Amino acid sequence: MKLVLVDHANYKEAIKIQNQIFPDEDGTINILASLDRDTFIRKTGIDYIDDYVKYYIAYDNGEAIGITGLYCYDDESAWLAWFGVLPDKRRRSYGRRILEETMRMAKRRGFKTMRLYTDIVGNADAVRLYEKLGFVGEKYSAEKLPYDCWIYSKSLYDEKAAPWGNKNLELSHQTQLDHLSKQEVEKILKLYEQ
Repeated sequence: MKLVLVDHANYKEAIKIQNQIFPDEDGTINILASLDRDTFIRKTGIDYIDDYVKYYIAYDNGEAIGITGLYCYDDESAWLAWFGVLPDKRRRSYGRRILEETMRMAKRRGFKTMRLYTDIVGNADAVRLYEKLGFVGEKYSAEKLPYDCWIYSKSLYDEKAAPWGNKNLELSHQTQLDHLSKQEVEKILKLYEQ
């Protein structure tokens, strides 16, 4: 299995994969912003909060199997972004392998803790994987969100991860981006195709 950085050559493939995995949450904006945040803001006029996010397409024997990403809010914690396995590739341990490789990548970059936020109802299968791998969950209530949000944390070393402590993540901004109209997303995508 190999993780390949999403760049200007493969971003359309990454968008297609993300939309297959998360059909109700369009990640086009996130993927475009990850190519170059400053260029994204200049082209679109949208203030994109998540800085330093990078996405990776996961391949097995040259075939795309999923997507993952990393970003940070501080120097200590790497955050998992748009992690998922294509529907026809599930139940083959790909999720575990992609997540473990993402954690190794975060550790190589000097992070001490891996964190993520998720809807525990809508992503129940992923939550089971996180818990199997030793992630510990805590309810997130710093913002009013349209889903049951939890923060999961795991130390990348042999120690207990400090809890997130319900600090505000500004997820309501991300939720708005995930639910832009199809026309708005297509208009932004065309800016990158020129």
